[in-house]
Amino acid sequence: MGRILPILITMWPFGIALVCLLVWSTIRRFTVRQPKPSPKPPSSQWKKGPDREPGTWIPSTYTRPPAEPYPDWSLQDTKPLPYRPHKWGPKYPITMGLRAMPMDEWVELDNRYPYFHDERTTRIREMGKTVSQTASEGLAGAHELLDELREYLPQRYPSLFRKTADGIENLLTGDAFNTVERPLKQDPMQIAGSLVQEDVCILVERADGQYYLAGGAVCTRGVWCLEERLGMPLSQIHIEYGKVPHFREKLLKGVMNLFRRIQPENPVQRNTWYVIGEDAINREGFTVGAGEKDMLEDNFFYKTERQTVRR
Repeated sequence: MGRILPILITMWPFGIALVCLLVWSTIRRFTVRQPKPSPKPPSSQWKKGPDREPGTWIPSTYTRPPAEPYPDWSLQDTKPLPYRPHKWGPKYPITMGLRAMPMDEWVELDNRYPYFHDERTTRIREMGKTVSQTASEGLAGAHELLDELREYLPQRYPSLFRKTADGIENLLTGDAFNTVERPLKQDPMQIAGSLVQEDVCILVERADGQYYLAGGAVCTRGVWCLEERLGMPLSQIHIEYGKVPHFREKLLKGVMNLFRRIQPENPVQRNTWYVIGEDAINREGFTVGAGEKDMLEDNFFYKTERQTVRR
């Protein structure tokens, strides 16, 4: 079983970057579990932010409060949280399904961390830029992401991470990363992808108001290829490349409004799902595109994602 995690939105004075952390969950043949209860965002969270030109950002004074340690977290006993991304019934409305995200719950780690860590670091080492890289316009956001992970992970998971004078140390593996030096010796998204068990992406807003994929660590088997989509706008990724059903007519406007309006103190989360063939999970390629029914033979898997969005 797998799972997809949060979308983080990082901001700096030059523009807007969205960092997407994706934790994949594969559930056996259409079995589903009840989702963890989560409140809907109150209307106050969606108030319009300061007027600004596309591609620019008015700096915020918000500082994330220190995260509380995950209650009774254990590398051996903490199981993945089950999520069901839709309701029962014959009618299935196409919506974004946004909920408020408590800031402490940004990154979820569980007893599968050793497996995912080994899988991700191996693929980063062997496949390099195919699965993880940062474009020049995404560097500021990637550095900000590492700064946030350096603070957050030791606070939330003190038995697994330690903040050091120049970075962060993984207490399980002994790996230490210098996240302070400039330039970094390693691509910042490869460092981020080696710390968490989720896939991570950065989206940057340009002057045309669209968000472009500017970096990521997409290491999960059976997902999409980062190298192929780097530099694409979000709309093209979902409509032309990913062929996501109903995205243009039912989701695109809401997604753009969300990215435009969300503020640093109001992170959100959502769950989504799709069906994937066994071959797409096991092969070195990536996910089956819409319409490739010949590849979906006898074995099907129901994959769910938990995504979080932070500015």
